[in-house]
Amino acid sequence: MQTISQMLAETANYEPDRIALIFGDEHQTYGNLNRNVNRMANGLISLGIQPGDRAMLFMKNSTMLVTAYFGLIRAGATVVPLNVMHRRHEISHIGTDTSAKMIIADEDLWLNEASVKVDLPDLQHVLLNGTGNTEGTKSLAGAFSESSAHTQVDLGLDSIASIIYTSGTTGRPKGATQTHRSILSNVIGCFTRNKFCREDRLLCALPLFNNFAINVVMMSTFFTGAAMVVIDRFDARKVLDNISEHKCTYFAGTPTMFSYLLQEYDPGKNDIGSLRVTNSGGAHCPGSLIRRIEDTLGVVHLDGYGQTEGCGFTTLNPVVGVRKENSVGTPISNMQLKIVTDDDQELPPGEVGEIVESGDVFSIHRYWNRPDVNEKVYRGGWFHSGDLGYVDKDGYLFVVDRKQDLIITGGANIYPAEVEEVLYSHPKVALAAVIGVPDEVKGELAKAYVVLKKGETAAEREIIDFVRERIAKYKAPRMVEFVESLPQGPTGKILKRELRDRLKELKS
Repeated sequence: MQTISQMLAETANYEPDRIALIFGDEHQTYGNLNRNVNRMANGLISLGIQPGDRAMLFMKNSTMLVTAYFGLIRAGATVVPLNVMHRRHEISHIGTDTSAKMIIADEDLWLNEASVKVDLPDLQHVLLNGTGNTEGTKSLAGAFSESSAHTQVDLGLDSIASIIYTSGTTGRPKGATQTHRSILSNVIGCFTRNKFCREDRLLCALPLFNNFAINVVMMSTFFTGAAMVVIDRFDARKVLDNISEHKCTYFAGTPTMFSYLLQEYDPGKNDIGSLRVTNSGGAHCPGSLIRRIEDTLGVVHLDGYGQTEGCGFTTLNPVVGVRKENSVGTPISNMQLKIVTDDDQELPPGEVGEIVESGDVFSIHRYWNRPDVNEKVYRGGWFHSGDLGYVDKDGYLFVVDRKQDLIITGGANIYPAEVEEVLYSHPKVALAAVIGVPDEVKGELAKAYVVLKKGETAAEREIIDFVRERIAKYKAPRMVEFVESLPQGPTGKILKRELRDRLKELKS
């Protein structure tokens, strides 16, 4: 197995004239991209970057971001991607936690948060992608070396390539370390299940600070020798236009993104015949939505399961082979999973418990600077996901919900994902989220937040009755609130924590 840097260099050496990257009017070949990566790596080394140094990356989707990512990797640094919506407090926490020596940023993003510099005593270099006139910083373009000679930094497969901070849905964000081995183990699994080939064009509308975008879309592209088409941000119209213009064959997104895409798609206007396979991740994709994706877009849709700690997908359905409705597939190569009780006793097929995993996609370094959490989450050599699910007799995984999202009403369990699955099958519903609200008698009751499709209207009773007709009555929401939108993270993942916080604020 190679390092990530060697992977890109080998692809470039093999087919230097093949298109690697498309962003707007920019088309970069593998040869050109690799030369730019060499120039950046050489420039970073001349600035004093050494193997293992942490460098934050604070950039919007662009060809320069891709070059900066691989330039840091080739110089031997550990990349710490920052969410472009992060503000001073968050940047300060991550920069301090990692003792970051450098930050590479888009100038406009940095100017909004430049005061964070005083919080970061280890920060030595600020390289900006922009005019290069900002005081106390250097121009990123000016940091490129004249030399495009390949730099070989000796790194082991278990060296840390990146540290990606979790979204903080379970508290303070934790830095999930990702090694060259763990990232490439995930890439091989994605490559095999999706049947990627060099003629493929993978569309990336996810932000390239996100685990899904980096390790599933970008790394799979360059491992395969295919082309990645990048757009600056998700917009359903832009996605459809880029699929048509660039004959994209693959698209990955969250279930929320696919809901918006289906609303925008018009077969009379959009030629997406090149698209052959789509992947969803970040949240469970309801079976009703998968059927709509496949029927409407004419693709094979693969739902998968994974987390930042596992570098992307740990299970994924196959393009060729058996796909079971509502299943997220079987473990990728070199991965094992099992279902356990609260005291870590393995459960037989069909019984719901916590999903725990082990394999090469998990870094041997675990969470950065968090021995307390590592001892709990990785106990017994297994990553404890906090997700509930079961496996069938054939080893297919079915995700039920997150432990923390479980609603207990009158002693009975309600899994919000099951209720949301029914809500998504309603012809008027675009988006839905179900949470538990306190109740003096039952302990908790289910409440649904619903975004209707454009031009649709519905009554609360209509939605409640629709659910009651399809699953046990006690699982149906007792109340429905129609909203214009739902709080979402940068990848479109619905943030239930914010919905719970809103309820607390209203009650206080």
